[in-house]
Amino acid sequence: MEHGRFGHDGGYDNSSSSGGSSPAASPRSEPSDSDGSSSSNADEADRAGRQLVTVAESSACVLDDIDRHQQRMLALLPAFSSPARPRARADALSRWLAGFGAGWVLDTGLLGGGQHGGGGLLSRREVGRRVRAWAQALSAMEHVFRLRHQRLMAAQVVAMGELAAASAGAMLTLAGAVAALGSSPSKLLAALDVYAEVSEAFPVLARLFSWGPAHPVSVAAEAALAGLVDAARRCRRDLRTSFIRSHYPWRMPQGGEVHPCVGFWMGYFRCLLRSRISLYFVLAAADDDSDSHSDGEAPPPCAPGGGLSLVAELISCLEAVLEEKSAALAFPGLRQVFMLNNTFAIVRRAVRSDLKLFLPPGWVRAREERMEGCIRGYMDASWKPVVSRLDDGGTKTKTGAALGRRSNRLSAFYTALENACSAQRCWKVPNPVIRGILRKTVAENVVPVYRRYLEDHPEVEVSKGRTAEELEQHLSDLFEG
Repeated sequence: MEHGRFGHDGGYDNSSSSGGSSPAASPRSEPSDSDGSSSSNADEADRAGRQLVTVAESSACVLDDIDRHQQRMLALLPAFSSPARPRARADALSRWLAGFGAGWVLDTGLLGGGQHGGGGLLSRREVGRRVRAWAQALSAMEHVFRLRHQRLMAAQVVAMGELAAASAGAMLTLAGAVAALGSSPSKLLAALDVYAEVSEAFPVLARLFSWGPAHPVSVAAEAALAGLVDAARRCRRDLRTSFIRSHYPWRMPQGGEVHPCVGFWMGYFRCLLRSRISLYFVLAAADDDSDSHSDGEAPPPCAPGGGLSLVAELISCLEAVLEEKSAALAFPGLRQVFMLNNTFAIVRRAVRSDLKLFLPPGWVRAREERMEGCIRGYMDASWKPVVSRLDDGGTKTKTGAALGRRSNRLSAFYTALENACSAQRCWKVPNPVIRGILRKTVAENVVPVYRRYLEDHPEVEVSKGRTAEELEQHLSDLFEG
């Protein structure tokens, strides 16, 4: 099979699979199959103008929010002036955080227990929602403190520093709560997101308020970052060794189609890249593990020795589990069709997203060769036994016994052919390009042998509907599912 036969433009993306957390494709990361734009320059200009208006409105809204938070801060600063009044400060801090929608960080049961979930852990979606709300609140606070710092009197600056320290300490409780969660794929995403926000915002606050390395907030921030790094690395290890194998239901599709887990995990791998800087720094040292590249592929050059090589590694883990699970498909050839469909879906999702930026050279070509091997294996398992029924050992005798054997041989061929076709009409090859390649390969390996057999044995009576041309038409119905 020639290189490029599996063109990506005609492929199947399985975007409707019930993959759970697989993110929706964006126009930038997954272009549509038909990219022939018919919009005029005027349309483009009009669209650009609307986008500028939207950006301007959004910026004005953000500035209004910052101004509103600054006014709230000025009203709360007296509670943080000397002498310290603990109860007044606690009440002011609660009101300050609540104004950013983050008052819940003061709860003792931050991500589980307490009044949420009847004492149980919060759901994956709720944890994700809280992390996003927390990140937005932390970013807004940092902007408020930074923009207002230069316009306050000395006494107010001191009070604002006290408010900032109290706010930072309260916000850091989420980092500890995330690190304490049980190991899971969603915990890795949360740890990377929180690490990114803490490592970006807290150094700014430390410079703004002259917090040295020994300051309680600086010490707490370093401890929080270290905890997140440890938690993320444990999740990475579990992701490679157990999560992909057991975290998603592995009920095998009996038509050989794309398994829903492909959409789930490829979407998850894309989610990892939203925190790619954290991914690099947090997981960098772990790439020196001896089993990091067990599939023999080198890490991508864009991330030598860094966490971003995790992308190729995790895709290889997914492929290995798919190969292992495919052994449950016992019908001859179905296992190879399953691996062909799933390998193609993985390649399609990778090359149509940011994942392609973190794959090693030759990664796509290696999968194309693997798909070609799947087709050869499918032919050997499924159609070689059918065609072998026509093998007469080269005999040309025309005795009555020989004619009987040929008639029986042809009957055996028809039976094996019908058994294969009746099963494979129900198999699913969703991508039309791959389906066309399979049908053509079957026809090219079966029809010429059958035609040659009929030409070599004109004495054998062929039933109606059994011509070589009709056989070829019969084979065109395969893989409709």
